[in-house]
Amino acid sequence: MTTISKRDQLPSLLLLPFPPHPFNRTLLNAAYRPSLTAVLSKLKHANPHGASKLIIAVAVPILQGPPYQLRSKTLPWSQAQSLIAGLYAIISVICARLGISTEIDGGQGSVDATVVLVDHDRGRKPLGAEERALRGGSTSSSRIETNNTVVVDLATFADAYHPWNYIFHVRTEQGIWLNEVYLQMAEGKMIGALAIRQEQLVGVEGGLTLNHGLVGDTTVGTGVGGGEGNGEEGRQVSGVPVVCLGGTFDYLHPGHKLLLTAGALLLGVPSKDELSLPATSPRRREPCKYIIGITGDELLKNKKFAEYVQPWEKRARNVIYFLSRLLQLSDKGWREATGPAAGDNNVNSAVTAGVHIDEKDGDFRAVFRDGAIIVQCVRIQDAFGPTITEENINALVVSGETRSGGKAVNDKRAEQGWETLDVFEVDVLNADEIPEDVGEDVKDTEDFTSKISSTVIRQQRAAQATGKNELKI
Repeated sequence: MTTISKRDQLPSLLLLPFPPHPFNRTLLNAAYRPSLTAVLSKLKHANPHGASKLIIAVAVPILQGPPYQLRSKTLPWSQAQSLIAGLYAIISVICARLGISTEIDGGQGSVDATVVLVDHDRGRKPLGAEERALRGGSTSSSRIETNNTVVVDLATFADAYHPWNYIFHVRTEQGIWLNEVYLQMAEGKMIGALAIRQEQLVGVEGGLTLNHGLVGDTTVGTGVGGGEGNGEEGRQVSGVPVVCLGGTFDYLHPGHKLLLTAGALLLGVPSKDELSLPATSPRRREPCKYIIGITGDELLKNKKFAEYVQPWEKRARNVIYFLSRLLQLSDKGWREATGPAAGDNNVNSAVTAGVHIDEKDGDFRAVFRDGAIIVQCVRIQDAFGPTITEENINALVVSGETRSGGKAVNDKRAEQGWETLDVFEVDVLNADEIPEDVGEDVKDTEDFTSKISSTVIRQQRAAQATGKNELKI
């Protein structure tokens, strides 16, 4: 068991109130950029031991369906991923301007940010004292409640995500209200040695948010509005058993985080009861599976600055580590790590930030939510990977850069007599419709996408190693 003792090594939390409705990147920038700039600036040098970690929890009524039927939820996938893409784009623009590295393990002066959508109704009020007592708000009893998606509500988030270095909230009416509701829900986790101190609660400047329509309306198409999507804005997704995507995931950065999060949102998560039913029961379900094909080292030898490409094993661990922030739920938060301690001589398993990974050559696996979700990272040596070797895959997630690959995969599966995959395309991380600040270098903003590419990160590592300020790509 590993216990985190130094506060500055803990993640910090930024609670973002409801996004503009409807939204686009210009409106998201107006709403969130002041808050994100303040928090990223503060965290740049907050951890003297390495990268500062930040969880950005966005409150949004994202899940649709009857409130008491937890296994019948749907979400508007295209709008959800577009919201996440907009936030990562703004984060990347800010970090490029402030000289903050954004990749996992970026070292001192970097910020490793993760965007998490938290299902929460605008109309929900803070709990009264009697209701908090009835619901165990001041006790250690668990309030973790899951549904058929990977998205959780605010009460579950408060119960599973803790402790924190700082808790940032936005100094607007909605931001202060959200912070009050969250702190009431989390108070049972902030006792004794984990008690939050006043200096850890930080208010930051808010932006301008415009909401049209009825506040609290969570009918289809209104939980998340707008988005630049891919023509499927109104489509509701309830989740599928097996999702697949691929990439190099070298120096895992915001573009990778968007892709991995978007794929996770497609998972249809079974309940404990469905998993425990006899094999003969028609209602029994197997764990959902998230397969990530990661390019093998051999295929990357001709990459620019190839000597700085991270080994496959490190890239796979970073993918699982990142996904654990979205998938792992425990009322102990991240205070405990299970499995062998870091450094143990066990070649078949490893612990990354409290996550047990079953490691075999070219095949790393981790299990989340009491066996309901399996994440499998496999080494790929061609453009198809497991999509043409495993028939039971339902959905493929691609980016604009790999769109043609989705068609090639389905053509190959059709040749083999297999069902084609449902292909979902994520938005591109670029600075379109993100206006620059007064006095900001427009070219720096427009070119931020190059600054978070794995190639440029390797270039920077090479320059640091050679003592040169800049190396040409």
